[in-house]
Amino acid sequence: SMVLEDVALPAAARLAHGFDMGRLLSLGRIAVAALAVGTCQAVLDYVVPYVNERVAFGEPISHRQAVAFMVADMATEIEGLRLLVYRAAGQAEQGMDCTRSAFLAYRNAIKYGMKIGTDGVQLLGGHGFIREHPVEMWYRNLRALATLEGMLLA
Repeated sequence: SMVLEDVALPAAARLAHGFDMGRLLSLGRIAVAALAVGTCQAVLDYVVPYVNERVAFGEPISHRQAVAFMVADMATEIEGLRLLVYRAAGQAEQGMDCTRSAFLAYRNAIKYGMKIGTDGVQLLGGHGFIREHPVEMWYRNLRALATLEGMLLA
């Protein structure tokens, strides 16, 4: 193999025609993180009415402490993810270096997105696996986003 360091090249000889590939990667990460946040919000928006309407043992399952804690954790995590995406997108829009914030938004959106998708499926119980409820699709979509950069964080 050959390694070249500190080699001066004319702009015409550069790959990607002079585009800042690092910046494009960061912008892509922000977009994927935003997609994950929106999908997570859809899961939460679907789960909340379900747990309030689903009755088990004579009362809505939302009255169970474990269920209420799961829903509260989902909402808290989504807000945190949303703030990370806003920060990264704001830095990108202002032309600032957003490498770090984009990676943090992406990494956390993938990590917590898979958790939120899993929790959504669990809160629906057996219904979480059937196609009549979109949560199973959102769960699969969140898992698929994790493979875009080969970063499956289980």
